[in-house]
Amino acid sequence: MSDNTVETKRKRLLKLEGKLSIYDVGGLREKLATSLEDADILDIDMTDVRECDTSGLQVLCSTKKTAGQKGKQIVLTGIPKVVEDVMIKTGITHKMIGHDGGTGCQKKL
Repeated sequence: MSDNTVETKRKRLLKLEGKLSIYDVGGLREKLATSLEDADILDIDMTDVRECDTSGLQVLCSTKKTAGQKGKQIVLTGIPKVVEDVMIKTGITHKMIGHDGGTGCQKKL
């Protein structure tokens, strides 16, 4: 008798919209934490994010750290220029984004 058990990772998609600013981070933090509870891989679609400041970026960094401590993964997709600019200005681009072979369509934390 053989064991053909296949373990798959649970994946969840979260679409962020609008602003990731100091005025919105409380709700964002809660939304990310709740989404991460049910998933091994959390895909965060940022295509419709219009604004981001360092507070919004800090929440993403905190979520990345929490995910790593739990053996989980965060994947950012559709990162708009406004978010990438804040990453560059704060000097954390290399910590937040891993390049995917040059396609630019998927960036892993």
